[in-house]
Amino acid sequence: MQYRSQFHARRRSPRVTGTVVVIALIIVAIAGLFACGIWWFRFRPKPSTDVAVANTIANVMSPTAVSAADLAASTSGAAREATLRDVSGGSATGTAIRETVDGQLLLKTKASSLPPIDPEKESYEGWLVRQVPYDFVSVGSFVGNEDGTWGLEWASAAGKYDGYVRVVVTREPKDGNPDPSGHVLEGEFK
Repeated sequence: MQYRSQFHARRRSPRVTGTVVVIALIIVAIAGLFACGIWWFRFRPKPSTDVAVANTIANVMSPTAVSAADLAASTSGAAREATLRDVSGGSATGTAIRETVDGQLLLKTKASSLPPIDPEKESYEGWLVRQVPYDFVSVGSFVGNEDGTWGLEWASAAGKYDGYVRVVVTREPKDGNPDPSGHVLEGEFK
């Protein structure tokens, strides 16, 4: 009797071997793409975080404490005056007067010797600034007078802007951006 082994050496068919090789190549390709993706996210060039600092009301004026006496004086019904000084290196001057009349806060601002502008492209804008907590509000655009002066009148409900004791005049491009631009005049109600 001849002994036959029940265990034959099985040969894989070329079809099965080809399928295994294709699957292995797909797995290696996916693993390679995954590794490349991780490398790209970790070592790709970062976008520049250098932002040009604009000459805005927020970065030119730093919040400082306002004394209780200044705050009380600014909230009384008596007229208060602020002398506006040129902070742009020019020779412009101005005054701002605020008072409460018949339940309304009235602000009258006048400036002279402002640098010439093209009214089609730029304007001068007034701002009230509160130091603590820091906030600012636009009070509108100045109107040029025939004598070369600029004026602005503004009214609001009394009490709403009592803590806003600083006045700023900016030179604004007519670009639709509501944020303040370059400072020209600044002052504080005393």
